[in-house]
Order: sequence, then C-alpha cells, then structure tokens
Amino acid sequence: MDTRAFRRLRPANPVGDLLRGWRTRRALSQAELAFEAGISVKHLSYVETGKAAASRDILLQLASALDLSLRDRNALLEAGGFARQYGERDLSAPELAEARRAIDLLLLRHEPFPAIVTDRRWNVMQANRAASRLMTMVLGPTRMQRPLNHMRMFLAPDELKPFVENWPIVAAALLARARHEAMAAPLDEALQSTWRELMRLPQLPAATEDNSVPGPLCEVRLRKGDVGIGLIGAVLTLGTPQDVTLQELRVEMFMPVDAASEAALVALAAQDA
Repeated sequence: MDTRAFRRLRPANPVGDLLRGWRTRRALSQAELAFEAGISVKHLSYVETGKAAASRDILLQLASALDLSLRDRNALLEAGGFARQYGERDLSAPELAEARRAIDLLLLRHEPFPAIVTDRRWNVMQANRAASRLMTMVLGPTRMQRPLNHMRMFLAPDELKPFVENWPIVAAALLARARHEAMAAPLDEALQSTWRELMRLPQLPAATEDNSVPGPLCEVRLRKGDVGIGLIGAVLTLGTPQDVTLQELRVEMFMPVDAASEAALVALAAQDA
C-alpha cells in the first residue's frame, strides 16, 4: 500500500503524536521517559502507538517528566479528551491582582534603571518610567504611542537599530533567544506567527545552527547624539505560577554597565522629576 494512503487510513492518535514529538525534542528514549514519569515502558509504548489510552493522571505525570509548559500541558490533556488543568487569564483579571502588585513593585524598585514586562510573543505589556524615558529619548514620543515589541524594536531596521552601537552582537543574541523559545513551543501558533514575522525582517544576522540555550545576559550599547548608555539585561520569570499567562510573562531588567551610563540614566530621571 502507498505510504500516504496508509497514513490517511491510520486512526488519529493526537496524544501519541504529541508525546513522541516532545520526547524526540527532549532527546529521551521511551525507557528514559517512562522511568522519569514512573510508568512502565510497555504502557508508554502503547500510549504512543494508540493501543492504550492514558488517564488524566498519567498524562500529567508525562507532562511533568517532559517539563512541558502549562500551555503545552493543557494541549496534551485536551488531546486526551480531558479538560484543561491550568487557567489562562488576562493580566487585568482580579485573580491576578497579587501578581500585578509584585510586578509593579519590581518595576518601581528598579528605578532609575529600565525594566519592561513582555508576554510570550515579546510584546511589551508594561514598562517602568525609566524604560519609557529612555525609549522616548531614543525613538521620540510619537513612536511611544504605538504598541512595542521587544524583539522587533531591536531587530527592525527602522527602530532601535541605528542607535545600537553593537547591533550585530545584540541582534544575534536576541535571535538566538527568540529561536530557542519558538522551537520550544511548536504548537503555539501565535508565537510561531510572530517568529515568522521576525524572520522576514531585512538585514538580519546570518542564522546559526547552535541549539544551545542562550545566555541570560546581553550587553546593549545605545547612543543618541552625545548621550551614550550601556546596559546589560537579565530576564526574570515569576517563579512557579499555576496560570498560563503568568508563566509566560518575562520581566526584562536592565542595569548600567558603567558609572557613565548610570549617571546618564540618573540625569534622565532628574529631567522627569
């Protein structure tokens, strides 16, 4: 029989296909995954081939062993015919009030240094006054009236690129990070769409085949006229939240790399006082 015809006749097995795909991406054998999940290799094999259906608890054990995101854990449960385990609320929801207060405090306490909050697609959801001041100085107040995307701001030729003295290094580091995050969530259509949009931007650095996890720190050298500011950024996540939205938030905190950069940020803050 033709292979394509066989595939059309083969019963759909969404749970098995998902597990096999994630296991392959994690470079785990069936025996290794079964051991980590506390189930038999035979049962895992049957689940992957569709010979057996996994219970909700087994799917959650496998999701934990695979270290899946909350979004992917929900997808696995739904593929198995179960309801989602984890909520996905808007950040303005009353249930996330405590998390919002914690984020607000982080941003406030980081003054006079820039800090922003991004979602899984790198859209800027929130920024402290220092970040707004710096971006307004560089890009102008008109640009700040439109939505900002952290990756696009640095990678697009008509945004921050003309003001980043070490742009090739910064762009390569950000692309590596974006690629890693996109590859880790192949089922997230929204994220994949944003990744494809980024890859269509002109004049990007050449892609590399390095699949290692990008480092958390990246130095950025900004210059606008006579003002030069060097920043080093670190990415923070919100512990172990049980909400999809909170897990996917990133707090990007930037610190000055030298005394001159710190003095420039302090001077900007003084002008805003």
